[in-house]
Amino acid sequence: MPRLIPLAIGTLLPLVAADLTLTYRSAIDDTDQPYRVYVPASYSPAKPIPLALVLHGTGGDHNTFFTTDSYRQAKAWEVAEKLGVLMVFPMARGVTEYRGIGENDCFCVMDEIRKRYNIDPDRVYLTGLSMGGTGAAYLALHHPDLFAAAAPISAAYSWPWLARNAEHVPFLWVGGALDSVFYHRGVSPGVDRMRQYGVKVLSESLPDEGHAGPMKQFERIVSWLLQHKRNPHPRQYYFETDTTLHGRAWWTTITKITDPGRMAAIEANAAEAAGNHTAKITLHNVASFDFHPDPAVFDLSQPIELIVNGHSTGKKQYTAEPAPNICTQWRQATVAEATGTLDMLGTEKTLANWIADAMRWATNADLALWNGWPYRGLPIAKGKVDVVDLIQASRPFDQYLVTVQLTGHDILEMLDANIPVGKAIAPMHIDTPGASRLIQLSGARYVFDRSRPAGQRILSSTIDPQRVYTVALEGQVVERETILLKGRFLKLDYQTTNMPFTTALYGYAARNPRMEPKREGRVREDRTTQ
Repeated sequence: MPRLIPLAIGTLLPLVAADLTLTYRSAIDDTDQPYRVYVPASYSPAKPIPLALVLHGTGGDHNTFFTTDSYRQAKAWEVAEKLGVLMVFPMARGVTEYRGIGENDCFCVMDEIRKRYNIDPDRVYLTGLSMGGTGAAYLALHHPDLFAAAAPISAAYSWPWLARNAEHVPFLWVGGALDSVFYHRGVSPGVDRMRQYGVKVLSESLPDEGHAGPMKQFERIVSWLLQHKRNPHPRQYYFETDTTLHGRAWWTTITKITDPGRMAAIEANAAEAAGNHTAKITLHNVASFDFHPDPAVFDLSQPIELIVNGHSTGKKQYTAEPAPNICTQWRQATVAEATGTLDMLGTEKTLANWIADAMRWATNADLALWNGWPYRGLPIAKGKVDVVDLIQASRPFDQYLVTVQLTGHDILEMLDANIPVGKAIAPMHIDTPGASRLIQLSGARYVFDRSRPAGQRILSSTIDPQRVYTVALEGQVVERETILLKGRFLKLDYQTTNMPFTTALYGYAARNPRMEPKREGRVREDRTTQ
């Protein structure tokens, strides 16, 4: 393995560098954030080099591909040398799923790399293992105009509601056939929807390999990535987004969604029949958008006619606008205001109450059940609430919401099974404060005593044991039993909605922009029966 060469910011790099540990200064919180970069010996500043952003998994960091045995199978440094690709390994704030501040860190690291090296902008790639694979898909599908291809490895889920964004970003999904079933369940919906729309997608399940086994195929995976070049100037595209936080791609930006909580999309076409002076735009659930024509697609010396949903808005002269720097775009999508801090502390958690209410609203269910196992989110502070705050507050999962028919008796059994007792269901060391199996809910209340025997811990509730309820759950419950189901796992007859979890939070916040930290006695512990 190559020797580690730590360098300070501003250090003049040699023409040939092997293995560097660097930092950048974050403007968000004024901290030094580390990343690692491997530069192959073939690099010359005179020639642009392809860049692969390589993302670590849960519990890892920027050194994981060099120090952890399951990742070292990739021999990333040897692959970089052999294939002539510059590899960057961001820390991305640890366990962030590469969302929120973790996403921001990735783009800030890329900015730093572009300042130091001659990077080919049309050959920037994404890959990673586990959480890193999920993050690679997240970044590519939210920013399809910036990446040439993505290869998620052993990803946990696949963002199927954004699958059409892969029209210009080829995907290779790789997993191990012996991996836990929920990884396969999480990836298949996205792959299926990509295939439905005819995008370039491959999916491989490697025989006799588990979760980290595909790392043995890392050279082949990177070779596949390098076969692709970004199309920086498409004349037509379909771009869908779940919130206004990720509203920009190519030459349009969605600035306002008509019905927040439903997907929004733009179909854009530089009309061939009219030369390059006409842009046809079809809007889906978009209330407003910005048009910033690409000078490589449109002749900016001539007025451009903009046709929106079949109606001409007239001709207008446009000038070229540089794309905004994602690294500096932080908290620019305000959606609500919190009257106090919403967090996951205590028995009845104010943030969990709000999340459960959003789930019940989004699905029109009788009840919503949610817990923070594992929970890796952040509290929502008093003041203006940005879309990014909702994303960070709800980590780690983001799946479609599901609904299921359960009797009150079923629900009470599940509430009892998730009372935190003993080490068996204790949070993991990487979880944030508030992580717990304890079920938080909307639409009902219950009182429990953890000192009582299993099956007798629920002292009282407003749930009718004989009634059948429509219950909203986050998708990970039915895929990896994040809520213990008391023998019902893989047996529930559930319905998958078309409502992604964080999109539901966004829609609820947009309709109820005053977020109050309420404790209403929904979940209460009582030990007076001892």
